[in-house]
Amino acid sequence: MNITLTRSKSFRLMIVCACALVCGAANAQSPGAQIIPAPKQLTLGEGSFSIRDARLVLADNKSAEDQFAAQDLIDDLKATAGVSLSLSRGQARRDILIGRIDLLPIAQALKRAGAEPPATLNEEGYMIVANADHVIVAGNTNAGTFYGLQTLKQLVRGDGANALVPALKIVDWPTMRWRAVSDDISRGPVPTLDYIKRQIRTEAFFKMNMHSFYMEHTFSSQSHPLIGPEGGSLTPAEIKELVAYARNYHVELVPEQQTFGHLHKALRLEKYAELGETPYGDVLSPQQQASYKLIEDWYKELNELFPGQFFHIGEDETFELGEGQSKTEAQAKGVGAVYFEHLNRVRDLLKPYNRKLMFWGDIALHHPDLIGNIPKDMIVMNWQYGARDDFWSSIKPFQDAGLQEFVCPGAQTWNQIFPNNEAAARNIINFVRDGQKAGAIGMMNTTWDDDGESLFEMAWYPISLGGAASWQEGALDRTEFDKNFAWSFYRAEGNELLSATAMLGSVGQTISAGATTDDLFWRDPFTTQFQNQARTNADKIKQMRMTVENAQELLIRNANRARRNRDSLDSLKFAARRFDHLGRRYEVMQKFSDQYWDAYLNLGDRTKARKLRSYTGAIYNNLREMAEELSILKEGYRKQWLAENRPYWLDSILSRYDQMISMWLTKSRAMDEALRKYEATSTLPNPDEFGLGTRPVVAPTPARQ
Repeated sequence: MNITLTRSKSFRLMIVCACALVCGAANAQSPGAQIIPAPKQLTLGEGSFSIRDARLVLADNKSAEDQFAAQDLIDDLKATAGVSLSLSRGQARRDILIGRIDLLPIAQALKRAGAEPPATLNEEGYMIVANADHVIVAGNTNAGTFYGLQTLKQLVRGDGANALVPALKIVDWPTMRWRAVSDDISRGPVPTLDYIKRQIRTEAFFKMNMHSFYMEHTFSSQSHPLIGPEGGSLTPAEIKELVAYARNYHVELVPEQQTFGHLHKALRLEKYAELGETPYGDVLSPQQQASYKLIEDWYKELNELFPGQFFHIGEDETFELGEGQSKTEAQAKGVGAVYFEHLNRVRDLLKPYNRKLMFWGDIALHHPDLIGNIPKDMIVMNWQYGARDDFWSSIKPFQDAGLQEFVCPGAQTWNQIFPNNEAAARNIINFVRDGQKAGAIGMMNTTWDDDGESLFEMAWYPISLGGAASWQEGALDRTEFDKNFAWSFYRAEGNELLSATAMLGSVGQTISAGATTDDLFWRDPFTTQFQNQARTNADKIKQMRMTVENAQELLIRNANRARRNRDSLDSLKFAARRFDHLGRRYEVMQKFSDQYWDAYLNLGDRTKARKLRSYTGAIYNNLREMAEELSILKEGYRKQWLAENRPYWLDSILSRYDQMISMWLTKSRAMDEALRKYEATSTLPNPDEFGLGTRPVVAPTPARQ
């Protein structure tokens, strides 16, 4: 039985069913080959290769890269499948042969298997051939071999003595040359060295090959030591360690040091204030020669630390340009001309380093008549975050100008309790599809920390989806991706963990009403707006709470089924608890406001007034309960933060919890005092003055006198 996989949905379903029949005797639960990114070509055969007693054999024993990749496979299968493999010299009776396609042992093994490498196999391409006796993992380069082994990790089904690889042939290669992630390390969270390594490993698992550090002030520069905060910057020693680490995973690290806008954290310093377009502002002034000395100093250091091909110079969102020091020139030439002169000057400044310069393309799109002046050796990083069906209007201007570009979608993490996966998926899939049609050389998926509290660990669904979309050809089939996500990321049978992720990823669209969920979480509940929103959205809030509680229950029940990335589930459970608390807050405030107004409009009815004791009681106290829940969430957030990030900046986020906790406790004490006075005077403070909103539209009927 031979079945060839295509990109059509119907054929993929046939593959799943056929492989389930092939592998059923060994593992009845096996749904077949579940691989992210999906391979270009997959042909299933009969039978399977048993991992038990198999030996790993390198076609080139002297290849340090292949030795590392093989050990990486050994470590993964030991942790996730309970399989102990070892490297062996010389071909064994039952072996997993690893190496480049041009090596004689690999070429001979492929020929015996009748597997001729196609001409379409590019430098990162690979082949896997598996039958009952052998598995061959062959890459066009060492990187291709590494990617083949990432696929092999996902092909191994079962555990221990029952672990197997289904008989098959895979021919696979990336559609886009560069598959990247940009991580904002400048607006709060600064990852630890260990967590950056986790990012690199996990991105490489999904065949991504570039990781970029978005830096405004968080590079610990030796020439400008005041700018990088102690404990909150990447140091030269750390960068060197990370570069060496990433090289093993075939990931290029790219410094993304801003050179125009987003430099407030440097320009707020008196020593650098004169370089600002406006005093203590965000934009570096092109009128100051010292601005270029700062850029020159930064990039001289970065050039020595990052040995790759690229510099990312930023240059986005220069909103203040033309309002300060460059106002006269901007009035004479136009703001666009001033912007592009600076862009070219930075390019000329960095020319000696022979790097490919990337820059954000948003300002250029605002000046389409000047796009043709952009040097053809620069790479446009075209960022668009809308959940749109078509992105040609933002791609075509750069394509028409003959410029190379990356499409840069977003993981929709910023300002959110949990990423808005629905918006992210539509943005990523359609933008990458259109970028491929336009010949874009890469995809850079972006995460941002605008409000300082986003946690990267929650973003693996949109991050891995971006990796898959850029490796695969055409529009990614999200249904197929979802079918494979829980297995690929968690090595968990079934789709319960995907279901929980999907539930959390859809909540923002349900309740946000144009606001981000972090914004909703930190809003003052003792306002008319908040209480009206609670009344208007009561049904949605109830449904939201049911959704996130169901998601949390799925995560708790199925956590032990995850054999890979299990720790990531803690961040999902934390997000579910935050959402649930937000829903509780809406419900408590609606009830509190309604009951208080009922008592206020019926001051002679002491039974109604005394019902408000539930907001002051020593044992059952709705207001203090909100504070208690926030205290627990605060500690949960601290734990999640420190699992990823350095302590730097953490207290500024925890203070938001403290402020909200104090608000609830203060209101509880005020309510207690109000009820004491009521017993003596039969009066209550005006509800509006007490922070309980204006009279509800449908207010309780006053009691008859």
